[in-house]
Formats: sequence, structure tokens, C-alpha cells
Amino acid sequence: MGLSGQTVASGLYFVEVSGWDIDEVFFVEKSAIEWDEDDEKRVKLRRPLRKGSLIFIRLTQTSAGPRAYPIAYEVDPLRACEEDLCEYRLIQVQRRARRSPFGLG
Repeated sequence: MGLSGQTVASGLYFVEVSGWDIDEVFFVEKSAIEWDEDDEKRVKLRRPLRKGSLIFIRLTQTSAGPRAYPIAYEVDPLRACEEDLCEYRLIQVQRRARRSPFGLG
């Protein structure tokens, strides 16, 4: 499934990325996701992030219109940052079932 719940072909997709960097400073950055045929997603950012950090990615160009919803991903650094760019593998965060505050499910 794609970033906005639809099937997406492999390729390059323009996105807006937001989250908190290694210094816990909130950022919003435009980038592109590389999406391969094995469904692996990678993104390059100017911000260094810790392994497992949560970021939110929103497609900026979609057939669904301009209001694509952000999707949460964990980052896995692929290599040390080079030339002011850091490359990360993206792992989509799975939605958790909502639990009752009283332990009823």
C-alpha cells in the first residue's frame, strides 16, 4: 500500500517530511522518497536523526489531490551523513489497536 493508502508503483515521489531531529528540534523539509520494487523506501534529509526516530511523510503530488495525510515512519540510518545529506530506510509504523483505560480491550 502507498503513502496515502493506495497502491503506488516503484519510483521517486516528492514528499514533505516532518519530525524531531537528533537535537529534538522540530523540522519540516521537502525531499523525495525512492521506492523500489521490493517495497523498500529510502529518503535523504539534511537533518541527522536517531535510529528509530519517528517522522511523518506526506505526499506533495498525488492523484487524490493536495490533501494527502501524513503517514508515520521509523527511520533506520543507512550510512553516515555525507555532504550535508543523511540517507534513511523507512519502516512504516503499524497502527495499534486502541485500548480501554480500564483494561477492557
